[in-house]
Amino acid sequence: MIQDINPHKFDLTYGQPKAQDEDFVLYIKKSKTLLRKVDEENHKIPKFSDFPEDKELLKESAYYLFAIDGNHYYYVTEMPRYDSDVYELCPTAAYRKMHPMYQAFAGITATQIHRFKESRKYCGCCGHLMENSKTERALVCPECGQTEYPKISPAVIVAISDGDRLLMSRYRVNNNPYRGYALIAGFVEIGESFEETIHREVMEEVGLKVKNIRYYKSQPWAFSDTEMIGFFAELDGPDKIKLQEDELSEAGWYHRDEIPDETMMNSIGSELKMVFKYGSLEKFYEVTGYKDQN
Repeated sequence: MIQDINPHKFDLTYGQPKAQDEDFVLYIKKSKTLLRKVDEENHKIPKFSDFPEDKELLKESAYYLFAIDGNHYYYVTEMPRYDSDVYELCPTAAYRKMHPMYQAFAGITATQIHRFKESRKYCGCCGHLMENSKTERALVCPECGQTEYPKISPAVIVAISDGDRLLMSRYRVNNNPYRGYALIAGFVEIGESFEETIHREVMEEVGLKVKNIRYYKSQPWAFSDTEMIGFFAELDGPDKIKLQEDELSEAGWYHRDEIPDETMMNSIGSELKMVFKYGSLEKFYEVTGYKDQN
C-alpha cells in the first residue's frame, strides 16, 4: 500500500527546523501541486535548490511537514515564479502513478495537511484568523483559544465473499474517478461501530446481508482525508444484488479466476482483492512477480 514505504522511514515528529537548499518544497494551489517534469507521464517533487532566484524567499514562509529518511519536506502557499516547461501544476491523482512510492506518499500526505490548513483559516467559534500552533500540528485561535487538528474521517472497506466468489462493483463516473473494480466502502457515522457501518453500507449499496466480519488491516488514505479500516465478510442469505444506482454503476459476483491482477498495489482495496484471489499477499507476489515501487 502507498504508506508501506519500507525501508524508508517516515518521521511525523512536530517541529519547525530551518529549511535547507536540498529540502523538498511543495507548492499547493487549490487541488494541484507544483511538480518537476521528468517526462510526459512522470513527475518528481522539487527542492528549494531548484528555484535559485527565489529559494531564500520560499524558505522564509515554508511550513515544515515531516521527514522521510531524514530528508525534510515543506509546504508553501506562494510561488513567485516557475518555468512551465520544467514544472507543472498536477492534480492529486498524479501521485497514484508517481515513482518511487515513498515520494508519492509524501506528496499526498502534504496535500492532506494543505486541505486542513485551507479549510480552517478562520476560527469556527469566533471567526478570528487562526495561527499555527507552536507545540503541535494544529491551528490555534489567538482570540478564543479554539484548537483545530487535521481532519481524519474513518471509513470501512469490506471484501464480501460467497465461497469462491467475490462481490465487486464500479463507482458512478460522477462520484469517483476510479474506474476499476472496487469493494463496498463507506464512512462511519456518529454512534456506529465499524461492524455496524459494514452492515449498513452493504445493505444500502447492494441490498445484501453479511456475517463473520473479520478485521484485516487499516490504511491512511490522504486522497480523501480518510483512515480506511479493511475487513473480510461472508454473504449471509440470498445473493441477489439490489444496486444503489446513485452511488454505483454496477456490481456483481466474480469467481477468483475472473478477478483481474492488480498492477498498482497502493490501496487496501487492492490488497483485499489479491488476498482473496490468491489466499495471501505472499502467494500473489510469488505467482505474479509483482514488486513494489520503492
